[in-house]
Order: sequence, then C-alpha cells, then structure tokens
Amino acid sequence: MESGAAGCHNHEVTPSSTGRPTGRFSFDVLSGKWQWDEDVYRIHGYVPGTVEPTTELVLASKHPDDRERVRALIERISREGGPFSISYRLIAADGVERRVVLVGEGALCDPDDVTTLDGYYIDLTADFEEESEEHAAAAVEASAEHRAAIEQAKGALMLAYGLDSEQAFAMLRWWSRNRNVKVRDLAVRLVELAGAGEVSDTELRGRIDTTLHDLTRKESEPSAPG
Repeated sequence: MESGAAGCHNHEVTPSSTGRPTGRFSFDVLSGKWQWDEDVYRIHGYVPGTVEPTTELVLASKHPDDRERVRALIERISREGGPFSISYRLIAADGVERRVVLVGEGALCDPDDVTTLDGYYIDLTADFEEESEEHAAAAVEASAEHRAAIEQAKGALMLAYGLDSEQAFAMLRWWSRNRNVKVRDLAVRLVELAGAGEVSDTELRGRIDTTLHDLTRKESEPSAPG
C-alpha cells in the first residue's frame, strides 16, 4: 500500500502464495484503511474479500479481555511509530477462538509522521492445542547441542518480539511447520543472527524479520519439519 508521502519507509504487503496463514497486513493511518491478504481474512473467520476490514472490525474481533490492550497499542504506534508485537485472543467470525501474535512496524515519514502500520498475523492456535512446550521439545532431536540452540532461539524471539517462553516456542514451531524447515535448523539460524555482534533489541528484531520474511518469499530446501 503506497501512502504517496515523500520520505516514507514502509513495506509492501504481498499476498501469500502458499494458502497458509502468513497473515500479512497494512494499515494506512492517514486514511484509516486496512489491507489484508487472504490469510488474514481466514484468521478472522471470513472468506477473503467478503468484508471490508476496518479498525472497528479489527477491534471487535478481539477477545473482550484483550481488546483495550490492542486498541491502546494501535493508537500508540499510530502516533509514535516503531516496531511492535502483541499476543492476544481473537474471536473469529466463524466462532473459533484463536491465539494470535501480531508483529509489525509503524512507518515514519518526514517530519516524523506515522503513515502506515505494516506487519503480519501469526495464528498459533494449533501449536498451543496440539502439544505443550515440553511435548514439542521432546519431538526434536534430543542432543544437548540442539536443545541449547532451541533455547537460545527462543530467547532471541522473546527479546525481539516481547514474547514469553511458550509463545516464542510456538512461533518457532509455526515457522518450522509452515516453511518446511527443521526446528533445530531454524533455531541455529536465529542464534547466529543474535550472536552476530552487539545489537539492540530493535536491530535484532530487524534481522529476525528479514530471515522470517525470506522464508515466506523463497522455497525452502526439502526437509522434514522438526
């Protein structure tokens, strides 16, 4: 989505070609218009294109106990910009309660006006329902080296996105399953990013974002999920 303003640093949101819930979105702060890819519609329980996404619709879908947190986040990032992440429960139009992590960034334009919020939804419902963290961890190869890499990767995700341990592991499993990359291999890549010199939380977040988005754009090497 193009804002048309000079000096903007925003990112084009492209539809998913896999049919999986990558959930890319963009929100134009100036016009109040949202752009959803097909997977965001599905996460919200809608057939793609059957409703017009609005801020009211976005907030109405949130669990009542989480709605004000999400509203406050959208309002703050719309004023201040910068990276953001939040986990919450979503009550979809199909009646399903989903566990969602929303991550993105508010794009700033000169003179420091936020024009767009860009990012993606990650539906972690299945990860929480299918197995506990302990059960999932037992499913990966149980060498000390692999366990250590996974724990460090969880720590990097927790630091970069403000997640707790359970959410970080569910996010790691989600990318592993939906991008056909073994958990241990993805963990090693994230640990390498986190260990590449002294970086701030924001810089680490940017590096991880780039890696995860590359997994979305490119076909992974054939291998069984971890």
